[in-house]
Amino acid sequence: MASDVGDLTAFLRQHPDKQFCSPCLAFEFKLTFQTVDGVLAAIGQRVPLTEVRGQCAICGRRALVTGLETVHDRSPRERVLLFLLDHPGRSFCHACIGRRLQFNIGTVQNAVSDLRTSADVRVDDAPCSECGLRRLVVRREDGGISPR
Repeated sequence: MASDVGDLTAFLRQHPDKQFCSPCLAFEFKLTFQTVDGVLAAIGQRVPLTEVRGQCAICGRRALVTGLETVHDRSPRERVLLFLLDHPGRSFCHACIGRRLQFNIGTVQNAVSDLRTSADVRVDDAPCSECGLRRLVVRREDGGISPR
């Protein structure tokens, strides 16, 4: 898997302004869909990745596509923190944060991990304020967990 991470990272860096669907990446790198998801999550923990509905640069179909995070004035860590500050008292799972901020799950995991060491952020097993599912959720320390 380490070589897959390196190969796919290099590919994304060669195409910084393009986004790709998982089926095309799987075909291009001869990987299973499950392996592509794992590789993208691993890459997202090292390099900020976006995940949005858009047009795949390979097949042209509209799908969930992944690419490198474009130059942004704030880091993923700062954007997750600002998101939590904008939603006091609410708790969000990583998947919902990713959807709201258009980040790959690995990018969210990395940002939350960084925040836990340097900010008043807490992770709990509780219902997500967004989707209502009981998961690991993140919230600002000064906000209470509010079940749906």
